Amino acid sequence: MIKAALDINLSDLDVLVVEDDPISLLLVSRTLSQYGARVKTATNGSAGLRMFEQHRFPIIITDIYMPGMSGLDLVGRIKALNQDTQIIAISASSETDCLVSAIELGFSDYFIKPVKIEKLLWSVKKCVDVVNSRQRLEDERNKFKVMVDSMGEGVSINDLDYRIQYQNRALIEMIGDRIGSYCYEVFGNNEPCQDCPTILALKDGQRHLSCRSFTFNESTIHVESTASLLRNSRGVVTGTVEIIRDISERIENEKHIREQAFLDPLTGLANRRLFEDRLDQAIAKSRRYGTQFALLILDLDHFKDVNDTLGHDPGDQVLREAADRIRACCKRDLDTISRLGGDEFCIICADCGDREQLSVIAHQLLSEFARPFQLGESQITVTASLGISTFPDNGTEAEELEITADRAMYAAKKAGRNTYRYWEPNTKPPTAF
Repeated sequence: MIKAALDINLSDLDVLVVEDDPISLLLVSRTLSQYGARVKTATNGSAGLRMFEQHRFPIIITDIYMPGMSGLDLVGRIKALNQDTQIIAISASSETDCLVSAIELGFSDYFIKPVKIEKLLWSVKKCVDVVNSRQRLEDERNKFKVMVDSMGEGVSINDLDYRIQYQNRALIEMIGDRIGSYCYEVFGNNEPCQDCPTILALKDGQRHLSCRSFTFNESTIHVESTASLLRNSRGVVTGTVEIIRDISERIENEKHIREQAFLDPLTGLANRRLFEDRLDQAIAKSRRYGTQFALLILDLDHFKDVNDTLGHDPGDQVLREAADRIRACCKRDLDTISRLGGDEFCIICADCGDREQLSVIAHQLLSEFARPFQLGESQITVTASLGISTFPDNGTEAEELEITADRAMYAAKKAGRNTYRYWEPNTKPPTAF
């Protein structure tokens, strides 16, 4: 009669019934079995606890007053093992203290004997719905975790105090396990970064993106991070979720492309393209502020003989060391050193048009090139000739300055090489060197 009257299906449900009264135990277990449940029984709390330790039943129906371990003690032990277990109590007592204890322990329902089976079944059905809802939620969480952990980008969930609450696998590999740390500590800061996307998102509720860098395992990592608000079911902001992409390879590729576009591949100095741009900038700045600067052209003496007698590999070695020697003399960041091709180097000395200063630089350069070049076990001497022109005295356009510096350099070669010359109006290039 009961089964026909109630539309309840307990198939595939594992239930543990703990009851010291054999009649109540038989009635409850048989009824649940009739509705499809797989029922296990225990006649005391200790036996029930052992059975639960062996198999985590999602639903337990237990008597409260039993010899030895009481139902309250049993449930306390079970809740310590699994807080989500659904508990239905059966008791012959309606004492208030017992009811309060049951509520504190998190009982799902409480029945006074004699138990009405229909109400017990509906209570079990409600527990099943809770168990199934939690299982669906757990399944969704697992799907989310698998999906997020399979992403190539890092995912971080931060609370309102900027503490990291969650990291996926990619982010752990990127920055290490930083759960509980402040997100700004990852970037080596002691306080929140005012321009970070997390703070900006919390300020205006919009999604924000930024590119930042930090050091991890002695390596510099460049990341692009996007932060959005995280809200609960009531729409209240609880924190932020941040998607973090490692763009270090992209940064390195861009750097390599820039180097190929603007740097000489042999020496690492500026190439002609970058040199011409820097020369135009120097002219524009000097015109704006009424300052002077100098252009120096340095050419190695008899370098062709090095290539002809020793080969191109030793010649390249000489050019690389020549670049290093020039760098040693021109250390200012505002100066530009370039290799225009072959054995010709150019130096833009910004904010420097005084001949006394330029002569000091020229003597330093010539001294550097007076030292022998070590090529394996052999040494060779390769001196340099240097021509100098200044803006605006020797030209106000890039082409003029290059021509006048080049003519001054040829004048140095004509004077016997291993020296320097300033451009003078009557300086003319020789026919051959």
